[in-house]
Amino acid sequence: MARILSDDLPRPRVPVLTYALMAAWAVMWLVQALRPDDGNIDDSSQALACRWGMVPAHLTGQDGPVAADPCVLLSAEHSPWVEALTAQFLHASWWHLLGNLVFIWVFAPSLEERLGRARFLPFVIGVGYLAFIAEAWFDAASPQPVIGGSGIVAAVLGAYLVLFPKARLHLAWTGTARGGGLPAWILIAAWIAWETIAALSGAQSDTAHWLHVVGFALGALLAIPAAAGRGGPARPEVQWVRVAIARNQPEAEMIQGMLGDAGIPAYVRRMAGFDVPDFLAGGPRDIMVPGDRAIEAHALIDPLDEAEEPPAGG
Repeated sequence: MARILSDDLPRPRVPVLTYALMAAWAVMWLVQALRPDDGNIDDSSQALACRWGMVPAHLTGQDGPVAADPCVLLSAEHSPWVEALTAQFLHASWWHLLGNLVFIWVFAPSLEERLGRARFLPFVIGVGYLAFIAEAWFDAASPQPVIGGSGIVAAVLGAYLVLFPKARLHLAWTGTARGGGLPAWILIAAWIAWETIAALSGAQSDTAHWLHVVGFALGALLAIPAAAGRGGPARPEVQWVRVAIARNQPEAEMIQGMLGDAGIPAYVRRMAGFDVPDFLAGGPRDIMVPGDRAIEAHALIDPLDEAEEPPAGG
């Protein structure tokens, strides 16, 4: 089954928490969009952002010069430590929301698979929370609310770069070809380079660049501890088994694609003892599938092996 805008890592399970996070963002944006856009302090979308967004001057206590600002007054209705959490589920515009949704769609499923469902949301939301607090101190006297899921996105990108440095991105991934596409680290490196330059230079002052930089850094630093005790693509609770040995990389990709078309997760690994560089495409490859799908996989693969057997001599 094709995955649109995806990496090339195995996904034995549906990333339900990633989809739930995306749905929560979309629902909260609808709540915002259905409110008046006139700036009134009662029920406008701006009032919602002030009440539940993170207002730096409120969190840092440096609200003296702006104490009468309407946004600061609305923010004071709740604890700023609560607002650093709720701010992560609000967005400033459709484009703001769409950008974060695209990043989460592409990168978060593999991180959810790697960390496991019990750790994924606490990790990304927790890192996002710390990034919001850091942003408050970088712009301590600001009365403007900071909102958005960008802290979560930054945490995902930082952790992804550390845990999946060789992953590649594809506009459409069917499992039929490993290699090709764009190395994920190039896009991530370009993103964090721009965010760091913008944060240091003060460019786009209406964007919380320090939030992005800190979220990324913390995501990268905490990724390995967060993943401790868990395996890579072959998670402990999923037993992967070898169902075939391909003679080379192209043949392995053909079998992997055939299994993918049948809805059977599969990945290719070099056969032990044959350390041939991938770019040479030589050497035998193991075709691995989850143990509970092995029978289905053999039903597809075994007829191919039988067809290739030479006729018995007479």
